[in-house]
Formats: sequence, C-alpha cells, structure tokens
Amino acid sequence: MRCSNCKRLAEKEICESCWTFALNQLRKFPTRYDELEDELFPSQGYGERVSGSKTPPLPVKLETLHLRTGGISQPLMKHEARIRFQRKETRITFRGEEIKRITLTCEYHLSHSDWTYSDYPDLAELATEIIGISNKINYVLGFKSEDIVIGSCPTIGDDGKPCNVKLKVNPANLDKTMEIKCRGCDTVWPSSQWRHLGLMLQE
Repeated sequence: MRCSNCKRLAEKEICESCWTFALNQLRKFPTRYDELEDELFPSQGYGERVSGSKTPPLPVKLETLHLRTGGISQPLMKHEARIRFQRKETRITFRGEEIKRITLTCEYHLSHSDWTYSDYPDLAELATEIIGISNKINYVLGFKSEDIVIGSCPTIGDDGKPCNVKLKVNPANLDKTMEIKCRGCDTVWPSSQWRHLGLMLQE
C-alpha cells in the first residue's frame, strides 16, 4: 500500500516518516495558536460583510479566526474521543479556553502515539488532518514552500501503472544537488533527465 500523505510505498496507511512529522506538528500547535493572534487583524482593509447587516464588518481574517476558534482543537478532540472509547478510558471533560483544549489534546495524542500508530483504525485520517491543520497555519503565518512542481513521476510500478507522484524541485537547493528523488517510488532523476522530463510533461 501507499502512504495516504506522501504516497510512498509503506506497510501501513501512514508511513513512519509522515507519522513522525505529524507528531512534530502537534508539539508546535500550542505555540502556533499564540502566533496566530498577531495575524487575526489585518493591517488595513475590512473583513467580509454580512448580508443585511447595517454595521461595518469586523476587520478579521476569517481563516485565522477559524483556526483560533476550534479549527485546531475540534478535529484533534474528535480523534481523542474515539481513541478514549476504544481504549475504554474516561470521556473528555470540560477544558475551558481554546488554548487549554489545544494543549491537552496535543499532549494526549503525543503520549498515546505508539498505541495510535499500532492500533488506531483511523490513523490515516488523524495524520492527514494534523498535517492539513499545520499547512493552514503555515499559510496564514506566511511559511510557504518554495518547491516547484515539474510534473508527475512516470516510473512504471509492479502493478503496471505509473507512479504519478508529483516531482518537486527547490531552486534554492540546486547548488547542492542536481537530483530529484521521487517520494513515491524512490526513483532518482539526475539533472539531465528531470529537466528533459519537465519539458516533455509541459508539451
């Protein structure tokens, strides 16, 4: 099977590398929540106007507001509740403010990460949601990837079908390596091949 996140061949629906990455994002979420406060209000302009309202719209960024009001905690607590049920643990109790909900549910998932990776049937859903939340936070905070997609990997697998995982190159790293390694099938594309491949895929 292939990892639901990176599409590499893996023994589980989420590979160990992506699960480790997801856990590292969990450790950052409480701090990221505080950082999002600085992005809540734009320096100028206005928020979205509500139809029929006579009052001026609140100058807030809606995606940031969503992340600050349950966009982080709710998906994580949903999975925490499932895990608690499967492990026959007590239910989640009232946790107060959003930062406390985020902190406690992240701590829970981190402390049960080994069990989750081994026995949780919704592992792929949990991991991809964590990574998705992280991507949204990074976008709001301005942490954007500089990777450029040059096309899909055409390597034919054992099933007779092309790999099709997106091949990406970071221009900033071209002075260090001229190779691209497909994260799906591990095919290594030297500079001469991936540059030619990119031209063919654009035709």
